[in-house]
Parts: sequence; C-alpha cells; structure tokens
Amino acid sequence: MAKDQLKPRLCRMLKGESGYGFHLHGEKGKSGQFIRKVEPGSPAEAAGLRAGDRVVEVNGLNVEQETHHQVVQRIKAVETETRLLVVDKETDEYLCSLRLTCTEDMVHNGILLSSAVPPAKALASDNGEVWKPQLDLSGGNLQRHSHSFSSHGSRKDLNGQKELCPRLCHLKKGPNGYGFNLHSEKSRPGQFIRSVDPDSPASRAGLRPQDRLVEVNGINVEGLRHSEVVSHIKSRESEARLLVVDPETDEYFKKLGVTPTEEHTKG
Repeated sequence: MAKDQLKPRLCRMLKGESGYGFHLHGEKGKSGQFIRKVEPGSPAEAAGLRAGDRVVEVNGLNVEQETHHQVVQRIKAVETETRLLVVDKETDEYLCSLRLTCTEDMVHNGILLSSAVPPAKALASDNGEVWKPQLDLSGGNLQRHSHSFSSHGSRKDLNGQKELCPRLCHLKKGPNGYGFNLHSEKSRPGQFIRSVDPDSPASRAGLRPQDRLVEVNGINVEGLRHSEVVSHIKSRESEARLLVVDPETDEYFKKLGVTPTEEHTKG
C-alpha cells in the first residue's frame, strides 16, 4: 500500500449473542495488545477488525502502555459496545519510523508528515508524553497473555487448543474436609495434588490430580516445605484459595521464566 494511504482504523462494535467475536493477546518480547483472530460473521469482522491489528485506543483512551489485564478491563467497562482504534503492521511500522503517536484524528485526516518529529529533536508527542519504542522487556510483558471476547472461546481458542493459564480454586470445607490429598515428590520440587475425591469441595472448585500448588490464600508457597504448606492451608478454618497449574501450564511458565500469579487467571 502507498504510504499516503496508510492510516489507523476506528472499529465500532455492538456485542452480539456470542460476544464481539475477536481474540486479544499479548506477545512475548513486544509491548502492546494484538488481535489474534477475528471470527467470521462476527461484530468484530463487520466493524473491520483484522487479525494482526495492534490496539492503540479503547473507547477514546490510549492503552499502549497498559497491561493485558488492564486493556481487557477497559473493553469490558462498556457492557454492550466498544470502540477500538487499531493499526495494521504496515501502518504501525510507518508511524514508528516517523516517531508519531497514533490518534483518532489520523483516521479522518490521514498521517500528516508535517507533524512528524525530526530525529534530532526530543521524542515527544503533542500532548507532552515521551514517545517510547515499541519494546518493553519488563516482566509483565514477557509472558503471552490471551483473552477471548467471544463465548465460543472459554478457555479454548478457535482451534480447540487449551489456553495455558493457572487456575484459582476457591474451596469451602465440607463435613469431610476439602476432599484432596497433597503430596511432594523426591524427584522434583513443589507440592502436588495427588488425588481429588469425587463430588468434594475440591472437585467442585476445579482442583485436579497432578496440579502443582503455587499460592495459598494469595501467598506464594513454591519454596516452602510440605508441613509449611499444610499449615498455610489450615490457617483459615473453613475455606482456602489455591492457585494451581496443571503440568502443561507449569512447563509453559517455566520456559518463560515467569512465576504464575492470580493476575494471570484474569485474562
């Protein structure tokens, strides 16, 4: 596409029965939130949203420096509709080369070269905010986050593949306790769920055999001994909140060098 035809797009969507019909994700080593997939016949497709687009604004607010969770919450803040300012890869690279911050004005007026910042000058936009390169190596952006704005995508993507994220299990003690057995293994560090009783509080909370325990009641217990972890679980008399990872999710987070937290369960 010719450079003078490159410009951001404003996509207005009304939520349908199956949601908006797009999947949002963050990429390892890149700042920003991207559209991973757009469902055929969805409100997102009708609004012109395309796979690979980067989200710049949500409902008029710039979200380029926000975390995945913050962007998801902004989209959810307006219940039945959303307005996304997005750029495709070519437009994004062009704006970066000109050191320009993408704005809604560019949708109507195009990208004006007169407003580009010469390389020798300070990299500041019109509103005084310093322009930052599109690379953020903070720990918050090193993991891949993904969220589906579609009821078809609950914890699975469109290909039926499981989205790898920890699970937060809220257990309320029953007459026979919580209904799970915790054990440790000599060959590997950590505390694991060995068995879950059928129809128990643990089973109803989604706890599964082979899950590894990461947090108990918001406290990381990965480096603690078995007896210490048991004490944490017993510290609250009638309930427990366990953050766990299944073997596949555990391996994924270890490869990234990221410690799972409750934040990762929220989309």
